[in-house]
Amino acid sequence: MAVLGLWREGLPLHETTEYGLEVHRVPTMVRRWRNSTLMGRFRPLRQVVALLSLIQYSLACIAAAKRLRPDHISCHNAAVLPFAWAATLFSGAKLEYLPHELETQRTGLNGISKRITAIIERWFIRSSSNIVVVCDPIRDWYRDTYGLTNVHVVRNVPEKDAVGVHPIPEGGFRERFNIPDEAKVFIYQGLFSAGRGIEILIKTFSQLAPERCQLVLMGYGDEPYQEMINEAARQYTNIHCQPAVAREWIVSYSAGADVGIFISERASLSYRYALPNKFFEWAHAGLPILVSDNLEYQASLLQQAGFGWAARLEDLTSMVQQISETDLTPFAQNARRYASTAIWEDDAKAFAQIYRGRTARKDEQDD
Repeated sequence: MAVLGLWREGLPLHETTEYGLEVHRVPTMVRRWRNSTLMGRFRPLRQVVALLSLIQYSLACIAAAKRLRPDHISCHNAAVLPFAWAATLFSGAKLEYLPHELETQRTGLNGISKRITAIIERWFIRSSSNIVVVCDPIRDWYRDTYGLTNVHVVRNVPEKDAVGVHPIPEGGFRERFNIPDEAKVFIYQGLFSAGRGIEILIKTFSQLAPERCQLVLMGYGDEPYQEMINEAARQYTNIHCQPAVAREWIVSYSAGADVGIFISERASLSYRYALPNKFFEWAHAGLPILVSDNLEYQASLLQQAGFGWAARLEDLTSMVQQISETDLTPFAQNARRYASTAIWEDDAKAFAQIYRGRTARKDEQDD
């Protein structure tokens, strides 16, 4: 298996991982010049360089497909779907489309960019042998919108070896951040970026008593948001920043909190249908989950499985304050029960059927 990614400073152009995965990185112009003064000052120049970099990356994909002759080409983004399709023409591979969210309805996708993305996806999605999405409502949207039957669900769940809870060598959140025993610890984890409610979380917890409510923000992301979080951690004794950890440690770190929290102030249709990996990681850690009510699918799952709450943004502060110890114990039990059916090795059987099916047919032809 080979992956074609993007190069950035400090990474090798080619490497093979311990799992035998070949990684080839393309040094695009936008990656080489991203810190230049001109790129920072002139937006039109950034847009031109970004477009040229997309073409550069896509041509590299076609060249790699022609050289490697794979059985399948997996495309994860609508923007490169035309080039992935072109790569199948040069390699004889089957095209598998694996969007990580509802591509044409993403948060922040507006105007001409949204229209172009919709046109690209509509034109090329029928060239895909299979479409694999992360949850049922996104599957239903693709089926209904394009009249497709070859849409499958593989949830973004953790692997079996990453769901155990182990002691943290440097100590848990309470020890390292001097959190009082009686305080409830809420954790957000993932990308620090726009649309994920970072500002609202900071504003909410900055107004709460440290002896009652504490917030840990665990992850990485855009520099402005990282600086915002660092400043909040310096200013407020109940807000803390935990750098991102390796995937096999995420559940163990999360287990040091009491409640997972994820909100969105701008819930696009993609967000309303979203089912991110943090949802399952928190469940495996035995955490009840609090989401904003505009994250509709997550809210419905929490209600059905009985391990969380959905709150309107204007009610977030009061909801955080109302959560009590008596709520946590039964919800934690329900979370672990739900997590028992959320293991990558089980969900990934759909991938095995998709990819092995093509290999089996090729083997039969070779015989």
